[in-house]
Amino acid sequence: SKRQCVIKQLKPVADNPQMYALLQQRFQREAAVLEHLGEESRYIPNLYASFTENGLFYLVQEWIEGQTLAESVMGQGAWQESAVRAMMIGVLHTLIYVHDRGIIHRDIKPDNIILRNGEPVLIDFGAVKETLNVSTIPNIAHTARSIVIGTPGFMASEQAAGRPFFASDLYSLAITAIFALTGKYPQQIGTSSTTGELHWQPHLENGQGI
Repeated sequence: SKRQCVIKQLKPVADNPQMYALLQQRFQREAAVLEHLGEESRYIPNLYASFTENGLFYLVQEWIEGQTLAESVMGQGAWQESAVRAMMIGVLHTLIYVHDRGIIHRDIKPDNIILRNGEPVLIDFGAVKETLNVSTIPNIAHTARSIVIGTPGFMASEQAAGRPFFASDLYSLAITAIFALTGKYPQQIGTSSTTGELHWQPHLENGQGI
């Protein structure tokens, strides 16, 4: 149909042919999950195809028209509270749908939320990345748990330790909301020396935003 799409090329970590075959099975399983999610929710991109070629793994996904949250904030300034609330509610509805199916996104951040006609679409699920980073068969269960998928500053402490929970996605969404409100990344905001909490309130830009 020549429709516009996104092609993601992923390189698996495979030490031997047996490991590669195992990763291929896991990749196909995770791709099937992504396909199902996209079919059932318009706030998750459709997966059109998945395949392997020359030792690399590929996902062919729906092209989502719009700016990322990061592009919006960097280009137009910090958002007003009402806009941030609407964005959070939209993403939370998607997370309820995803979490009810036992799936953790693992990489919620401003770059992974695309605003399509003002509605947030959640992209770039981390499960496939984790699948392709398992490197040894004897320790596969341990390795799978220890692989850290996510973005520094937006990850909860348990996720940074390789043990993400459903609540880890909520933490990442909260940090993303702070970015939208302040226009600053977590690394640009000071933290409490005793609690580690972000001191984001002084960074609010009153009257600025969309």
